[in-house]
Amino acid sequence: MDVRLLGPVEVTFGDRYVPLGPPQRRAVLAALAIDADRPVSLRTLLERVWDDPPDRATDSLYAHIARLRQALTVTGVSIERRGGGYVLEVEPERVDAYRLRRLAKQAQSRACDDPARTRLLSEAMELWHGAPLTGIPGDWAARMRYSIEQQFVGAVVTWAQAQMRLGRPDMVVTELTPLVPRHPLAEPLASVLMRGLCALGRTAEAVALYAHLRGYLADHLGIEPGPELRALHLRILDGNREPLRRAGARELLYAQVTGSAR
Repeated sequence: MDVRLLGPVEVTFGDRYVPLGPPQRRAVLAALAIDADRPVSLRTLLERVWDDPPDRATDSLYAHIARLRQALTVTGVSIERRGGGYVLEVEPERVDAYRLRRLAKQAQSRACDDPARTRLLSEAMELWHGAPLTGIPGDWAARMRYSIEQQFVGAVVTWAQAQMRLGRPDMVVTELTPLVPRHPLAEPLASVLMRGLCALGRTAEAVALYAHLRGYLADHLGIEPGPELRALHLRILDGNREPLRRAGARELLYAQVTGSAR
């Protein structure tokens, strides 16, 4: 059995999908799966599923858990009462969000060289199926979505930096071109894509990417790009491409801070 949180909340068993029911029931599963094999208190479950729990929310929660137990019967995985709460008794490794964190952390090890780092992070990136907890409403889901997306972006930045050091800008450009527009505030992501474009001789596209990002930030936040991205833009305009072949220390720090080093 595998639990997917990186995209729509789903459970797969072999080559089949386990029917989970409506979004609120999927929210209950997600609230348990994010702490797989660890008890989640009744109060925490209620707060994760409902921003403002309605009357008889506890009864609704019990009903959702009963239905999930029934749905999961074919998988051999159970939801058990433990320590005043409930636990989804499944190995954390079967939950994709957990695997993403574990692979990203392994990739940050000092003992990990760039070829190994790219392999680990490629595996992590393959787990991504869209916005985490897609279709799950509420503040808790929104916070988790943001946190996991930051971990993912950090992992992609670290992967791209390693690929650049290995002399593979073509792979960086192919992977990051569709991602950068989806994460317009992740400047290190744009930075490494700009460096990849320049390494391929596509300087005009790198300059256009910067202009697009600058316009987005001005229109939506009323700010300019950060100093490192501005400096990179100036180096590109000056025709100095040598620094573009090296990953910046600040970008590596970004990958660590946003979760890929967790």
